[in-house]
Amino acid sequence: MNRMILAVTMGDPTGVGPEIVLKAFAAHPWRVNTRYHLVHIGDPEVYAHTARHLGLNMPLRVLSSVEEGLDLPVESFAILPTTARVEMEGFAFGQPQASHAAAVVESIETACRLAREGQVAAMVTPPLHKASIHAGGFDFPGHTELLARFLGVDHPVMMLSGNGLRVVPVTIHQSLASVSASLTRDVLREVIRITLDALHLDFDIARPRIVVAGLNPHAGEGGAFGREEIEVIAPVCREFADTHMVHGPLPPDTLFHARAREGYDAVICMYHDQALIPLKMLAFGNSINITLNLPIVRTSVDHGTAHNIAGQNIADPGSYVSALMTAEGIARNRAAHR
Repeated sequence: MNRMILAVTMGDPTGVGPEIVLKAFAAHPWRVNTRYHLVHIGDPEVYAHTARHLGLNMPLRVLSSVEEGLDLPVESFAILPTTARVEMEGFAFGQPQASHAAAVVESIETACRLAREGQVAAMVTPPLHKASIHAGGFDFPGHTELLARFLGVDHPVMMLSGNGLRVVPVTIHQSLASVSASLTRDVLREVIRITLDALHLDFDIARPRIVVAGLNPHAGEGGAFGREEIEVIAPVCREFADTHMVHGPLPPDTLFHARAREGYDAVICMYHDQALIPLKMLAFGNSINITLNLPIVRTSVDHGTAHNIAGQNIADPGSYVSALMTAEGIARNRAAHR
């Protein structure tokens, strides 16, 4: 683990992904930290074009294998090329294309394979553009579902983290109207179990503390505003009460102020925005996404492709840098537990 390698996928070529990756590599001191090396998986022409456009002068080195990246000078930007390439004629920042999907998806699949084989310690992913992926013939709701397919995982879990807050939504990319029907005891039990394991293994917390948010206002007010708390959430929380520090359901509007956050290591939330709104209020710009219940370590930025500002040299790489640092920390914690 002293010569750890992290794989960085390409993300959408016309979004801010390549921009933040290049800017972070050029500007931040972690790039000379010999604790780990970065191998970027994607089309070399995308990185070269983006670097020229941003006025970044750095040596780009195309690799034939991951191991070659260990022998490069620390200032070299190492690229493991995808077989699929991005057509650069007519390429324009801010204009995603369905034709880019093959290279984007291959980048992710390659990083998964390298991580499964132990050639890299973790993968870090800039954002992809879901619509262009779909238009390119890949029918997945997003990154998490792609990872699940490539890694053979049935139930990946999304954790968002930033400024000391960790949130885990039980349901993710679905309509609010469908959430109640998706909240079953089995689903909630599995998310809590996976989160407890991750807090212990990935974050080295000996006795993880979890609070579970209610679905309805005031956590249902004893059934006055809904029965999900009574019939699903409270019974599952009681199952963990004797052996783990799991508390709930609690009113979600009181869980995220400063004093409340001192009492737990993660919040289990019932739906996407219940988790992401407080996180982004408290940690916008440096929060990250961590996929739990995978056989590999995967972290990601917690923002989209931002096509409206792509290529303008104003994208902030803060979330990406946080994702790199967290990936390294989780990989080292897992190695220590083995």
